[in-house]
Amino acid sequence: MNNRMLSILAIGVLLISCNDSSESRDRRAVAQQQSIYQKSQPIPKFNYSLERDVAIQLYKARNEKVATHTVWRSDMGQIEGDCPSIGYPIPYDTSLTNPLQVDYHRGSVIEMAEPNGLFSSKNSISTWVRCITVVDDEDVEAPVYVESKVTAYPYPVTVDYETNRVVPVSGSRPSVSITSNK
Repeated sequence: MNNRMLSILAIGVLLISCNDSSESRDRRAVAQQQSIYQKSQPIPKFNYSLERDVAIQLYKARNEKVATHTVWRSDMGQIEGDCPSIGYPIPYDTSLTNPLQVDYHRGSVIEMAEPNGLFSSKNSISTWVRCITVVDDEDVEAPVYVESKVTAYPYPVTVDYETNRVVPVSGSRPSVSITSNK
């Protein structure tokens, strides 16, 4: 009985080691190829990143109360609605806390909050829009839930439902602009 168990155990170890050696060979081959790439095509280093600069400026703009105009369209591209708005739309399922569960056994990666402190949506196109409506001659911000595709413009626009076109109002300046720091 003992010899039989030892034989089964030996066969199991042999199978595992064969599988391991195949994976090890693959890992070594990939590492060798990456080493060649690193020598002949090293990853460049930059003292400045235009894309990073623009992303930072956009985060700052999103954190300000700026005038925008928001238009939403159907899946077929037809304009369904619009409103003067404040700021940029927020995806419906944006969360204040990390919505993912940590799995320590599998070593899963924990998502990080965006610089604005929110966990951005990856699952929904539904959006909250801060529309401006006039009540008793007073501007009131009203959260409008939209399940269509949303575009927010940083300047006034004219929305033509008959031609399905959005045109910037001539001569108007954007409430947000990007500066060139380089």
